[in-house]
Amino acid sequence: YERLEDQLNDLTELHQHETTNLKQELASIEEKVAYQAYERARDIQEALESCQTRISKLELQQQQQQVVQLESADAKVLLGKCINLMLAIVTVILVCVSTVAKFTAPLMRSRLHVVCTVCAVILLALFWKNWEQLQCAVEHMLVPS
Repeated sequence: YERLEDQLNDLTELHQHETTNLKQELASIEEKVAYQAYERARDIQEALESCQTRISKLELQQQQQQVVQLESADAKVLLGKCINLMLAIVTVILVCVSTVAKFTAPLMRSRLHVVCTVCAVILLALFWKNWEQLQCAVEHMLVPS
């Protein structure tokens, strides 16, 4: 009976030591798991912050690109309007030149027409330049002094 009691005490003691060792091991594992969870949470937080920073940078770049695109669109519209204005001016000039050419074409059919036209233009230029003198001369002729 004493021997059985000693064996039972030994087994109980061994069981208590093993339970204590298991508790210590479990506490150690729990600390490791908590540390790993903390490390993973910190890594995830850093990754999230990095993603938020990248997203902010991308949004800023997108806004800048939109501003540049709007400016370039405005510049294209302005350039188009300038080209249209230039075309309108050139069209008016061409219409004027065409009209003058249509009026002068009959005057330039032969050498005789060209000579007569040049003489008429020279006479008109002389009359224009000496208009005041011509007026005075006509007045002296019409109104005797």
